[in-house]
Amino acid sequence: MRRFFLVCILLAAAGLAAQDSRPDTQVGNFLFKMPNGWNPQARGDMTFLYAPAPPPGTLTYIALGAHDLDTDLEKSFNELWTGYKNTYRGLQGEQITPLHAKNGYEAYYATAIASDQNGARWHLFVLGALYKKRIEAVIFASNVPSPTMYGAYEKVFQTFLGGLSFGEALPGVAAVPDPANGPGSPTSTDDDKPHKLPPGALEGVYAGFSLNATGGVSMRRLHFNPDGWVVKDVPQEGMIGFDFTAYRNDRNTNRSWVGRYRVDGNDINIVWQDYAEHRELIKRNEISGKPAWDVYIPMCRCTGKKFSGKYNWGVAGSDQYLQFFPDGTFIDHKVTDQMLVPSAFYEHPRILRGTYQIQSQTLIFYFSDGRRGMRTFIAPKAQESQGIFDWIGLGWQTLYEEHHQNAP
Repeated sequence: MRRFFLVCILLAAAGLAAQDSRPDTQVGNFLFKMPNGWNPQARGDMTFLYAPAPPPGTLTYIALGAHDLDTDLEKSFNELWTGYKNTYRGLQGEQITPLHAKNGYEAYYATAIASDQNGARWHLFVLGALYKKRIEAVIFASNVPSPTMYGAYEKVFQTFLGGLSFGEALPGVAAVPDPANGPGSPTSTDDDKPHKLPPGALEGVYAGFSLNATGGVSMRRLHFNPDGWVVKDVPQEGMIGFDFTAYRNDRNTNRSWVGRYRVDGNDINIVWQDYAEHRELIKRNEISGKPAWDVYIPMCRCTGKKFSGKYNWGVAGSDQYLQFFPDGTFIDHKVTDQMLVPSAFYEHPRILRGTYQIQSQTLIFYFSDGRRGMRTFIAPKAQESQGIFDWIGLGWQTLYEEHHQNAP
């Protein structure tokens, strides 16, 4: 892996001469050409470029950030790399390697394959470049299991890295947009206006219980569109600006996760698209707050919602929980450092505070230190007016309120 990335760094810039790879975007001192279709999101002092249409359960991104030098570049990069290594486990990494890039900057880089707390296998690449008295950090991370799809994302990153340079502001070039501004942001409800549905149409996320791949029972999320299509699961990072039609039509989306549905009373008939006989019959309960085996209940969009409750992360005795208050504040007791990875505090999660906001089934954490994090938010629509939920979903994780007891 190390040799591959080194070759791509040294040779990509030369190959880019035949392409229009002149920088068109600036973030801080990063100058680069925005990868086509990738979704930029500014979060605190970091900027993330998310790969388009990730397979359900996966994430691929390029992250950009900068820090003041600690004595020199080598020492600063060692500190940066140590922080990322501590985020993961089972690390299989290469040694730190110096680099003189053809675009004129000095850097160090390292690569690794590692696992997160859920056992997902990640490919990691971390580069630290010197610009004046700052270390400019570039992280490429992906947990896509398909070698073909990972190779496609990696090729985009090669091109991105080959055209990357550093400098002062480019005249007339806008910075990456912050999702806290404009349509599809917490200050805009354009994405959440109610729709009048035709008979037999469903809209939004429904949750129920079903068998998982290991033969156990787990919660499953189905995302319905009024046009008669349904997809399994939801993006983990948030649903602000999520394009349902583009996702289901993407050639990289697993056809067994895309289906046509028909509603017959409380029955929902689904034909999944991987083969003609892959059919499923489930039920819906529009007024219940309790999902059941093959019985799906609607989730609230909850735009602007404030709620309360102490929601446990894992077992109750772990002393990890998120506590929400109706004034829009929260206490994070050692959760988000392990939920919003990568985090340098993964092994030693912190107690944090801040405010929160919900938009388009996305919960945005505004931490008191200025950082921001996002996760897709689901909660039972039937309990929306109660001010507290039996359980909530953040990304693909389910957190139960401390007083809730599951019934058999």
